[in-house]
Amino acid sequence: MKTCIFLTTRYGSNRLPGKHLMNINGETLTDILIKRLKHTKIPIIMCTPDTPEDNTHMKAVADRNNIGFFSGERQNIIKRHLDCAQKYGIEYIILSEGDDWLVCRETINAVYYRANELKFQKAIRTEGLPFGMNVIAYPRENLENTGFTGDTGWGAHVTRDACILKFNYKRPYKLSMDYAQDLAIMEDVYLNCKRNQFVGGIVNYLDKHPEIALINQNKIKEYWGNIERCGKNV
Repeated sequence: MKTCIFLTTRYGSNRLPGKHLMNINGETLTDILIKRLKHTKIPIIMCTPDTPEDNTHMKAVADRNNIGFFSGERQNIIKRHLDCAQKYGIEYIILSEGDDWLVCRETINAVYYRANELKFQKAIRTEGLPFGMNVIAYPRENLENTGFTGDTGWGAHVTRDACILKFNYKRPYKLSMDYAQDLAIMEDVYLNCKRNQFVGGIVNYLDKHPEIALINQNKIKEYWGNIERCGKNV
């Protein structure tokens, strides 16, 4: 069974242009995420829209980190992933969203071990983690014949009847990159959790410093409103 992490990124962003190439202490967010993902020892392919910007800027990140790179369908993420999986013979996919660069290796490893127990036949999704730290995974066949062609809300279509892997770290924190306020939180967490960048360390840090978690609270309602509007337009 050939399993791979698909790192889904894109250079363009309406809310926060160039967000995947923003940097902390000289490292881009995508470089930091790749470094974290490499601890899992699972192969990584960066999967981007086929645009001149992605093929220039994001491919450069993939190349310098010695990971795979694939560019495909611009809007239909399911089709993009399916084409990538078919090209490289990938049969099981663990998703890493480029926006969620604080995702932890122990979460991905737990998903991989559970998938192995299920012989890589079922989709898996985690619950009980802050927004931006959950993980989904799915067999390639789940990408086929979904009938969904959008780039928002697609994950639900490939994880139907998924096995749920539960954690006990549910918090109202938003750890995903969409606004400048999100970057402020994630930069603070990254710099202050250098010695303990696991789920427990990150959550415990925010529990002890609630003022940090409040930085982007005024953006959460706006974010979900945008998601709802995008879903209605698909």
